[in-house]
Amino acid sequence: MARIRKLLILSHRYLGLALGLLFVVWFASGIGMIYARGMPSLTEELRLERLEPLDLESVRMMPMEAAERAGLGDSLVSVTLLMVMDRPAYRLHGGGAATVFADTGESMPELGPARAREVASRFMDLPSERVRYERLVTRSDQWTISQRTQLPFHKLSIDDEQGTQLYIPPESGEVVLLTTRGSRALAWVSAIPHWLYFTPLRVRQTLWTNTILFTAGLGCVLAILGITLGILQFRFSRPFQWSRIRSYIPYTGWMRWHHITGLAFGVLALTWVFSGLLSMEPLGWASGPGLSTGEL
Repeated sequence: MARIRKLLILSHRYLGLALGLLFVVWFASGIGMIYARGMPSLTEELRLERLEPLDLESVRMMPMEAAERAGLGDSLVSVTLLMVMDRPAYRLHGGGAATVFADTGESMPELGPARAREVASRFMDLPSERVRYERLVTRSDQWTISQRTQLPFHKLSIDDEQGTQLYIPPESGEVVLLTTRGSRALAWVSAIPHWLYFTPLRVRQTLWTNTILFTAGLGCVLAILGITLGILQFRFSRPFQWSRIRSYIPYTGWMRWHHITGLAFGVLALTWVFSGLLSMEPLGWASGPGLSTGEL
């Protein structure tokens, strides 16, 4: 029994040293998540607010005719009518994706840097002189991890107080991501450390998933060891007396507080890290036939 107790103590100690800082980061960044709500994004409300009013009088063809011209007639799934560069256009999705101008029926060519600046200028309602073209993003950076299937993007910086940056796919010519200096800073103290959304790790889906599962699994083991030791280390006397409960704890100073708070919050820590583990659906436990787990 003494050997088992010693093994438990050593395991808990060294796992705690290895994972203690990560637990603190997870807890602290979880508080930040209350305010950040995830990674920076372009909200649906803002996207709709910045859309140009539809010029229906300029529409000269029906959606199916536009789909036929784009070669998507048999596989068309969805159609969106919107304004692109002052012209009505159909955004078509089916066996592929295409944007066809609804006034002439011509397919929209890919946007170059100059046109991307025009789109950004209209979106922000600012002169083009205040829009700076940064680069064509062909590999995910920190802010396009969740949109990496839409690569490439034109990245543009706006000369405003918020330090706004926009991302525009050349194929659609529509702003799909907006970040500000504040949202980027908030992400670095919330979503990024909480989800381990560091670009070199996150773009490697399998490695990222296994890292989360492994660290969360070890976290569960650490919490279980702590709860078990907290109970085993009590020195009860018979008969049990509430008046002597302080003497049942065989520690003093910081170790005494570690023992008390560990028992008080150990179950909370265990359920918290275990729920994080389950959110990754290890072994696809929550996915049924025909269902797939979306990427975080």
